[in-house]
Amino acid sequence: MGKDKALPSDLIIEPLKLRHLSMLKECNKPKYLGIFQILLCKKWFSSLESNLTNIIPTRNSTCFVAIERNNIIAYILATPINKRGSCWSISEPYFIGESISYSRYNLLENLLRKILYESNINTQSFLISVNTNDNQNLSIIRQSGFQPFKIIKYWKRRDDLKYIKNEYKQNFIWERLNEENSQLIWRLEQARESINFRSIFDRQWHDIYEKRNILTGVIKCQKNNVIAGLIPSICPQYDSSLELIRGLAWDERLNQSIPQRINNFKLTKNNYYIETTSEDNKLNEIMSKSNWVTKEERVLLGRSIWKRQNGYKFKSIETELLTNLVGNLQQQPELPSTFQIKNNR
Repeated sequence: MGKDKALPSDLIIEPLKLRHLSMLKECNKPKYLGIFQILLCKKWFSSLESNLTNIIPTRNSTCFVAIERNNIIAYILATPINKRGSCWSISEPYFIGESISYSRYNLLENLLRKILYESNINTQSFLISVNTNDNQNLSIIRQSGFQPFKIIKYWKRRDDLKYIKNEYKQNFIWERLNEENSQLIWRLEQARESINFRSIFDRQWHDIYEKRNILTGVIKCQKNNVIAGLIPSICPQYDSSLELIRGLAWDERLNQSIPQRINNFKLTKNNYYIETTSEDNKLNEIMSKSNWVTKEERVLLGRSIWKRQNGYKFKSIETELLTNLVGNLQQQPELPSTFQIKNNR
């Protein structure tokens, strides 16, 4: 998907503006008015932050809307993942109307092009996730330069599961996230990810600590070692979504400590989701036996933005890393990805 491809004449994609609120009223879509008011406030804060990046970090989302014949038909969000703003996540499009001339596939293509090539988002990398069964969206995202890294399973507790308060065994404790254990759980996270992926999402321990909530924390053994934890999601798809992290070596105490922790969540109006990777059979088995069910599976994809160097030469983050390791070798054509998406069983 080239950046020089022009938009269709009757399709406008632009950052969210004040005039879009009146368009919603005219189109009789009042339920989106409150959402857009909040997004507009975040957009103003984001614009302010982008001008003061050396003073305050960028934290707020940027919203782009797709307009056809003065009718808002879709919008998409870009949100910084880390404190430095070096990586942003892109949401899937939210469709609030039906297009007359364009498919949802075409709209996603144009919305992604706007964010990647024509926005003033100052970042190095982007992440995006898509349902494993959504072949059309996955195809256009791959054409936009995104590479798949892993499949994430989203777990939801069974609705008929009753909350029972249990006391912890003496051989482990649950501890809320603090500055010390955030560094320890961050090291576990770094150990399980590839160098390429770590360079893209670029999360540091203080990013985990600053996004903590009442559900985040670590499981520690008597020797004060962190063996697992629940941390804020890298690319959340739900309001309350947590990643379940463990060490590379399996610790048998997790068979008891994880179910006890995740089933101690009190039932509230919010649904809590827990993320695991599809490859972690041990954790997935525990989740299933603990009366949690898979809500969906999504592919997490990443893309590094090419940076201009020496006035004419382009270089990616991955190229910089490889150059440091093996020297400035001639770049070879990109090989086809061996990553395969599993079909629904």
